[in-house]
Amino acid sequence: MSRSLPRAAFALLLSLVLTGAAVAVAGPARADRWTYDDAVGDVTTQATTDTSITVTPVLEQANGDIVQVTGTHKARKVSITMRMRAPLTGPFMVSAMLRVPGKRFMVMAPKMPGFSSTELMELSMDEDASRCRGIKRTVAGDRMSVRITVPRSCLGNPRWFKFGAMLTTVALFTDASYDDDALATGTSLYGNAAMSPKIKR
Repeated sequence: MSRSLPRAAFALLLSLVLTGAAVAVAGPARADRWTYDDAVGDVTTQATTDTSITVTPVLEQANGDIVQVTGTHKARKVSITMRMRAPLTGPFMVSAMLRVPGKRFMVMAPKMPGFSSTELMELSMDEDASRCRGIKRTVAGDRMSVRITVPRSCLGNPRWFKFGAMLTTVALFTDASYDDDALATGTSLYGNAAMSPKIKR
């Protein structure tokens, strides 16, 4: 199993923080829920050399191809639900950036050998958010959707939150990895990643 998979997802999400290049996806938001229809067939794979990173679209890759994502803001928790084009199979990782007033968090939710715990990291490093209880990753029984849930108390009970998210899958036996940015057509490791509008309570 390649150890570069978590690093790739981490680097993509961290680029939001370092470059400040996140752009909001157009569309109205309800007070507590926002849904976005992601493009079908926009999964990509990466090839890395000592001097460059090449991102290639893989149109036929149905596993891990997100077709819709919904952010929900309830009284006690926030959640991000990704619906797929085909049943999710094999190892995978959900990565999400959460922005609330004055803070940014990263959620890493892998399901793969050697990486199984769901973690929340507060990017300012002022607090150890990873100790917060109740953070969950749930795969639907038909494996057509995956959800991550974070208690609002872990985020400081914010008035609103914004999110960006990505699903990474790994092909069994070949160890190739595939990425789909839930809020954009395709994804690149250092490209401009999209974030949702504010989802308010």
